[in-house]
Amino acid sequence: MAKRGKIVDFESVDEVARPERMKKYLYLILIICEDENTERVYFEKFKSHIPKETIFLRPIGTGFDPLGVVKKAIEEKKKLKAECGGKDVDEVWLVFDKDDADIYPGKTDRFNSAIALAEAEKFQLAYSNEVFELWLLLHLTNLDPTIPLPRAQIYEKLQNLITAEPGHETFIYNHGDVEILEKIALLGSEVDAIERAEMLINHHGAKHLLERNPVTFVNELIKNLYSWIKYYSYQ
Repeated sequence: MAKRGKIVDFESVDEVARPERMKKYLYLILIICEDENTERVYFEKFKSHIPKETIFLRPIGTGFDPLGVVKKAIEEKKKLKAECGGKDVDEVWLVFDKDDADIYPGKTDRFNSAIALAEAEKFQLAYSNEVFELWLLLHLTNLDPTIPLPRAQIYEKLQNLITAEPGHETFIYNHGDVEILEKIALLGSEVDAIERAEMLINHHGAKHLLERNPVTFVNELIKNLYSWIKYYSYQ
């Protein structure tokens, strides 16, 4: 099991209420997620580390496919700009997965359209192949970058690694249940996850996104969040 290195504690951090004085924020970040619940809750927890009235972070769950996520991001960017009195949104991140985009031609077309539209809008991608839970799994174990990892195996590995830990033998992983976030915060290493994700990215190089398996770019979003939090902590 990986050494402990978590920064965010999903068990103890309370939800942060939406701020009222929007115009006072110095830096605006939107995170638009494919998943409706788990991913949004995961990123909400970073608010507790942000110095007061510096970074405004808004994660949004959608339940949409990648193209739907990009279109929602365009909409939410305009909405946030209006709420902040015309201030530009500094960063928009998209969190979505491959899922079955390489199996059905219609989904492949929509996936490619999503990537093209995101690039045109200068949005940043925190993409995972096959699923976001790969990022969670990397908190617990190394992976062989040469062996594709289907989502079912990712879920199975999460279950097995957590139940192998003393005191967690009765845990049952249910996809979409945010309890997994508490387990990862308690048992996993965020530091190791970042390093492992970088190793996967480097291995796959410049392949088409649909051909990079396993891979996740969630680490890039996490590093970016911490860099801004650190910056404003010393202002």
